[in-house]
Amino acid sequence: MLRDSPSHYGSITRCLHWLIAILVILQLTSSFFNILWEGNVYSQAIVQWHTTIGVGILALMAMRTLWAISQLRHRPEHRGALQKAAIWGHVLMYLVLLLMPLSGMAFTWGAGYGVYVFGTAYWTDADVPWAAAFGQLHAPLSWLLSALVTGHILMAGYHRLIRRDDTLHRMLGR
Repeated sequence: MLRDSPSHYGSITRCLHWLIAILVILQLTSSFFNILWEGNVYSQAIVQWHTTIGVGILALMAMRTLWAISQLRHRPEHRGALQKAAIWGHVLMYLVLLLMPLSGMAFTWGAGYGVYVFGTAYWTDADVPWAAAFGQLHAPLSWLLSALVTGHILMAGYHRLIRRDDTLHRMLGR
């Protein structure tokens, strides 16, 4: 089943969700491990791909956002305060997941370094102060995204362990 339904997310939604989740976890863990233990092997292996992964997240999030909008009428109806909070939490997470790579790209572009994707530099030799200023949001957004991801995981656990509903199963495809 490709499309979403009131009882399950379709395979496209699930695939995009888990691909983005893996890439975001790689980005956040490598950055935070580097804060705790500068120069560790894991962070050094990932950091050389940081911009490429970020551009990948941006592309996947653009697709996911368009796909999610196209699937709104197929998804379950949301009622109650907790469901409304979940909607706004997801909207905020989508927004941050779009702004994170954009701010990272703006930072490197605005500072004249260029945006490196798979080793190829794009938009090099620029000196764009507004882009570099926008790029200053990258680090605070990473902390906000970390909080949102943590809340997302905790709420999935809450639905599974406390409410014992099918929320988590819809994304797992069972």
